[in-house]
Amino acid sequence: MNLERELVFCFIEEDNIQRAYFRVRPLLTVSGCVQDEAQRLWPDDGCLRIVPDRNEQHTFKERMRTLGGWCVMNLVGIPADANKIRTNKNYKPDKGERNQFILYSDTVQALPEHTFFQVLEGSAGDYAAMAASAITPLFYIRENDTLYGPVSKQHPAQPETAQAASGVLYPLACPDGADRVMLCIAQTPDPKPAPDPKAAPVAEKNSETFEESLPIGKALQILDENKGFEETLQSLDQPLSEGANLLRSETRVEETIASPVDNRPLSGTPLLRATMRTSQPQPKNKLQEVISAQWRVARNEPPTAPLPAGATMRHVENPVETACTSLGSAWQVTEAHDQLIDFILSLDGMRARLEPRMTEGPESTPLYKTLKSRLDDMEAERLAALLELDKAKADLDAYRRSVLDGMSERSKAEVTRLENLKNEYESSVASLKAQQNALIAQRDELTRRVEELQRTDLPDALAKAMAEAQLTAPITGTPLHLNPVCGEKIPANELIRRVNDTLAASGLNVHRNQIVALLAAMSACSRIGVASVTTAAAATLVGNIARRLGWGRSYAHQVTPEQKPVVGSLPADGTPAVLLTSLAAYAPLDRITKVFLARSAMNQTRNTAYEASPWPIFPLGALPLIPQLTESNLSPVSFTTLTELDTAKAVSLDEVRTVLGSVLQQIMPLSGAALSEMHRFISISTTLMEGGLASACDWAILLWVIPAVERVPRVLNALKPLLEEYPLSLAALQS
Repeated sequence: MNLERELVFCFIEEDNIQRAYFRVRPLLTVSGCVQDEAQRLWPDDGCLRIVPDRNEQHTFKERMRTLGGWCVMNLVGIPADANKIRTNKNYKPDKGERNQFILYSDTVQALPEHTFFQVLEGSAGDYAAMAASAITPLFYIRENDTLYGPVSKQHPAQPETAQAASGVLYPLACPDGADRVMLCIAQTPDPKPAPDPKAAPVAEKNSETFEESLPIGKALQILDENKGFEETLQSLDQPLSEGANLLRSETRVEETIASPVDNRPLSGTPLLRATMRTSQPQPKNKLQEVISAQWRVARNEPPTAPLPAGATMRHVENPVETACTSLGSAWQVTEAHDQLIDFILSLDGMRARLEPRMTEGPESTPLYKTLKSRLDDMEAERLAALLELDKAKADLDAYRRSVLDGMSERSKAEVTRLENLKNEYESSVASLKAQQNALIAQRDELTRRVEELQRTDLPDALAKAMAEAQLTAPITGTPLHLNPVCGEKIPANELIRRVNDTLAASGLNVHRNQIVALLAAMSACSRIGVASVTTAAAATLVGNIARRLGWGRSYAHQVTPEQKPVVGSLPADGTPAVLLTSLAAYAPLDRITKVFLARSAMNQTRNTAYEASPWPIFPLGALPLIPQLTESNLSPVSFTTLTELDTAKAVSLDEVRTVLGSVLQQIMPLSGAALSEMHRFISISTTLMEGGLASACDWAILLWVIPAVERVPRVLNALKPLLEEYPLSLAALQS
C-alpha cells in the first residue's frame, strides 16, 4: 500500500511542549489498519515529524493544537514531485529525536465529515452523551445490531436508522490506550461543478440550423443523384449572402469600423483581431527581485560618484566569499579536519572570538541558568569574604595583643574553673545516659514479663488494673516494641563513614552519593520505600545499618498483621524508631520512621496512601548474600544527628520549582507534603553530595518521579528528552 497517495486517519501528539514539536502517527485508511505499514516505512516509532509549511509559519502552533489529537494526512491528488514527505535532517535518537522523516503541515488537516466515522455502543437515546466522547465529526451508534446515524458531534440530534452504504468496520487500538471501532466509507467523487454564469456561453446544437455530424468512414454526398449535370450546376450557381464576410471588399477598414453595428450574426472569419489585454504576472518574491536588481546594478553598472579622469574599473573578488568556498571544499576531506582547525585557531584573535560563540547556545537549560546564578552569587560572596579576610588579617595582631594585655590572672583562673566544671558535667551526662539505658533495658524486661503474665496467669481484672496504672499498654495482637535509647550527636562525615563501613562489611561497595541519599531521605521523610527482587537480602541490609548505628532496641521488622508496633518513651537525644514492614496495607504511625519493603516499586505505587502523598522509593535491584552483623561497640547515633543535616538550607523551594518544573509537569501533581520532603531532600543532598545541586536533583527524580512514571508508560517519550542532564534517572527510565 502506498500511504503517500492515501487519505490517512492519524493521531497527532505534541511530544515536546517546550519547543512546540508535533508529530502524527498513521493509524487507518479505507483499506484497513496501517500501523504496521507505517512502522516499516517510517521507523523508529512509525511517526512523521510535522514541520510548518512556508505559508504557515506564524499560525502553525495554534492550528496544530486546535486539531484535538486526531487529524487526517491528506496526500490525495498531490503530485509525486511535490515531495511532501522528506528525510529528517535532525534525526538523532540519542538526543530524543526518533522520527526519521518529516511531513509538511499543509497535508495535516482536521477530520472531514466523510470517510472515517466512529461507531459507539449504546442506546440511540443517549446520543448527546455519546457526542462528548466521539472523536470524529460524524459518528454512528450501534444498538442491538442496529446502526443509527450519522450524528453530528457539534450539533447532535435524535438519530434515525442508518441508510445502506458500502463501508467496512475496523477495530482500532489507539495510541491513547483506548480501543475504538471505526467505520470507513470510501469517499464518492465530487459532482460536476455548476456552470459559471460569468463564463463564456457555449453554443447549443440547433437541429434546425446544423445537420448531424457525419459518421466516421461514411462518404459525403453533396450532389442529388436525381438531377442531371446541367441542373446541378444551375442549382449551385447562387449569389453570395449579404451577411458574408468578404476578404476582398472595396469598403475600407475605417468605414467598416465607423459603420453602425449590424445585429445580424457573422458567419465567416472576422477581418479585425481585437486587442487582448494580459496582466503582468506578479513576482513570487518581490523582495528577492528587488535585491537581485540592486545587486545587478551594483555589479555591472558604474557607480554614481564622480571618478577621476583616466580611472580604470575592474571586478574585485570578495575575499570572504573566496575563503568560505575554499574552506567548504577542503572540509570535505576528512583527513584535513585537524589541519584546518589548527590553522583557524592560530589566527590572531580567533580563539577569543570563538570561545564566546561556543559557550553560548540553546543548551542554557533551567538547571544551567540556576547553577550559573548560584555560581555568580558564590563568586560575589567569595570576593566579600576575601575582603573581610584581608581586613581580619590586618587587625589580627592588634586584636591578639589587646586580648592578651586585658586578660588578668583572675580571668585565667575562671576559665580553668569553667573547663573543669564542663568536664565534670560531661562525665555526669555520660553516666546518666548509661544509667538511663540500663533502666530502659530493665523496663523492657519487666514489660515483657508483665505481658507474658498477662497472657497466661493473671486474671483480666489484674491486667486491667495494671493497664490503668500505665504499667503496660492494652493492645490487641502481639506487641512489637520499639524502645529508643539515649544517643550521641556526631558530625555528618562521621555518620557517612559509619554507614559506608557497614555496607562494606555487608559485602557492598557503593558510591558516597548513594549513602547521602539514604541519610537525607531518613532525615526528610517519615516513610521510605525499598524495592528489590531479593527482599530477604534487602531486609538483612536494613537491619545491619540499624544495628551498626546503635538502633538495635528501636528497630523492628513487621511481617504479620498481628504484630502491633508500640513505641516506648523517648529519652533525651534518643535514637530514631525504625520499623521495617513487608505488609502492603498502610497504617499511619506517629514517631516512627516506616520503611516499606517490596519486590518492585509498582507494588508500592499502587497503594492508596502512596497516591495521596508519594514517598521516595530506593531501587536496590538484585542483592547478593548479605551476612547479618552484630551491634557495634560505638555509641548509638541520636535522631538529632539526622534532623540537623538540613540546617544549611542550601536550596530554596523556588529554585527547586525552576529546575524541576518541566519534569514534574509530566506526572500527576505531588502533594504539598511530598513536595516539601523533596525540597528538604535536595537541600541536604546539595551540601553533602559530590556534584552539588545537579546530583541532588538527579537523585530526587530517581526516587520520586521515576516510580510514578512506571505507572504511566505514555509519559516515557515525553520525559526522556528532559533527562539528558540527569544520567541516573535516564538510565533507570531506559532500563
